[in-house]
Amino acid sequence: MGTSAAGDPIARRLVLLCHPTPGAGGFDPDPRITGPWGVHLLTLDRPGYGVSEPVTDPADASIARWADDLDEYVSSAEQMAEETQRVDFGAVGLVGWGSGGATALAFAARHPDRVDRVTIVGTAAPKRRSPVDKSAEIAEFARVKTNASVAEVAAGLEQTPFATFAALGIADDDPTMARLPELDAMGLRSRLGRMLDESAVQGATGYATDLLSLADGSWADDLGSITASVQLVYGDSDPAADVSDGHWFADRIPDATVVSVQGAGRLAIVDEWARILKHVAPQHGAIGEDVAEGR
Repeated sequence: MGTSAAGDPIARRLVLLCHPTPGAGGFDPDPRITGPWGVHLLTLDRPGYGVSEPVTDPADASIARWADDLDEYVSSAEQMAEETQRVDFGAVGLVGWGSGGATALAFAARHPDRVDRVTIVGTAAPKRRSPVDKSAEIAEFARVKTNASVAEVAAGLEQTPFATFAALGIADDDPTMARLPELDAMGLRSRLGRMLDESAVQGATGYATDLLSLADGSWADDLGSITASVQLVYGDSDPAADVSDGHWFADRIPDATVVSVQGAGRLAIVDEWARILKHVAPQHGAIGEDVAEGR
């Protein structure tokens, strides 16, 4: 399993960031805020992305299975921390961007004792079969044959330009990019570019696995089991998903709040990173908030 980390490696608060489709590697929405916040931000690559081993059986391409893998990882990390008496982080926070929100919510539903706070950003509800902007060719909405193997699906996608900003739903005139100073915009593009490059290390294998996983929406059947406080964030210019998706989730999750971000598109996770960290790591971040306010 490929892992990447940001923030403070010995912080008591662990936050898992679940990447979108496609995505891998240690994307940090805003290092200036994450660094002083007092969290250990960890990204784990889903199967077939980065250096995470691929799955071969389409039955193993499952959001529920990946949620269980995350639980196994957190359990082993907690045990190691206890043995070394280094960090006792207890329950964890989750952030899911795009399709990563499905993983985050499935983890919170299947292992409610492990998770206390969740934020998802721009995550489409299982009922959505196409993006909000019907003209946008966003990677996670591609259709695949669900009875095919991962290798067969990946072979059919090799000629598809999936590891691109456009495939993530990030337009050339994305409002978040336009608002940032030139150097900050360059840094964000660089971090996103590294995430996309990592997503294609194994060709389209990770992308194919994601598409097979997303074709089965049964992971959402257990949303009522979530005990964590859930924040559902959507940019009002997001071409992939909107607040109607957030309300779909909120109707099924006991403690959920929908947030609409004015003037934000697919990169609402960047615009709202301080608010997101304030939700998933509420006892931390005084310095990080100061940085965000002075940005």
